Amino acid sequence: MSNEDIPLSFKKKMIEMQKRMFIKRLMEEAKAKSKERSPREIVLNALEDERAKEILELAEEQFPEATEYAISVIARVILSGKLKSIDAYLLYELLHALGVPVRIPTRIKFVKKGKEVDLKEYLE
Repeated sequence: MSNEDIPLSFKKKMIEMQKRMFIKRLMEEAKAKSKERSPREIVLNALEDERAKEILELAEEQFPEATEYAISVIARVILSGKLKSIDAYLLYELLHALGVPVRIPTRIKFVKKGKEVDLKEYLE
């Protein structure tokens, strides 16, 4: 079937359908651009484990403004494709490199008779 065999009314309908599909696709792209994620969401989605999320929360509590800046820098690196995911150690190192000296509470635990006990209880 050649282009000349197609009725004019069918051609008009096809053009109208293409026009509607094009407008719909443009609207969807505009919605996607307007729903851009915040830098914090980008970093949170890249975190691998719960410990990394815990470190990020500690940093936000201890140094809110500096952490906000560090998160924006880390988000740019993630969006550029240089980082795919971040574990707790890498996040800790990145924050320190960006000037956010996060203090993490640490505890030494031992296994005594099948139970985890703190150093103080172990020495008693």
